[in-house]
Amino acid sequence: MLNRPQKLNALDVDHHVRIKGAVEPARDDDSVRVLVLSGEGRAFCAGDDLTAGTPQGEDPMRGRRVDLDLGTGPAFLLESAAVLRGCPKPTVVLLHGHALGSGYDYSLSCDFRLATEDVNYGDPRIHRALWAAEGWSYKLPRLVNQSVVTPIAYLGETMDGPMAEACGLVHRVYPPGADLRVVANPFFNELASLDPWAYAQTKARILAAVDLDFENALAFTP
Repeated sequence: MLNRPQKLNALDVDHHVRIKGAVEPARDDDSVRVLVLSGEGRAFCAGDDLTAGTPQGEDPMRGRRVDLDLGTGPAFLLESAAVLRGCPKPTVVLLHGHALGSGYDYSLSCDFRLATEDVNYGDPRIHRALWAAEGWSYKLPRLVNQSVVTPIAYLGETMDGPMAEACGLVHRVYPPGADLRVVANPFFNELASLDPWAYAQTKARILAAVDLDFENALAFTP
């Protein structure tokens, strides 16, 4: 759970590291059947914490290709979001309030996106002269068609729950103010009842089909 309600769960470098540090042990723990990413308070995630600076000392991401105008944050997000996307277990994100920027990118790394009707969902950073440096420009066109991508990417338009569901970006929509951790519990139980091996094998092949060319996808063996 993202737990900075006083900041609307805006993320800095430290929190990207923490997300990766939470996903990896859950991924490797056989007693964990489903991973759920949610946000405490009035929002899932308001995006990037623009008041946070880069940690002092040696930069562990030195040499990585990142947008220098954005600091090291995008590189840390790329790494933690990749771990989340590649997790062989079911992953679900719960979207309410603001779900923007870095939070938007993390949501696209999950298998399932559940939202309230009144969610504010998207990435408006183009209005701050920033670009999609963290990987959602790769993931979004693989989830929906280009006509949906265009206003999100080029105009920074956001969606509410019904709009996101209509284009296939969100899988379930619930009433405004709903506690998604409660109302979505039957869905979590459904996912937890699935065979872990079969789910992992299916997910690996779906991601291979999305990420690889046709010949390599056919030959893919996890």
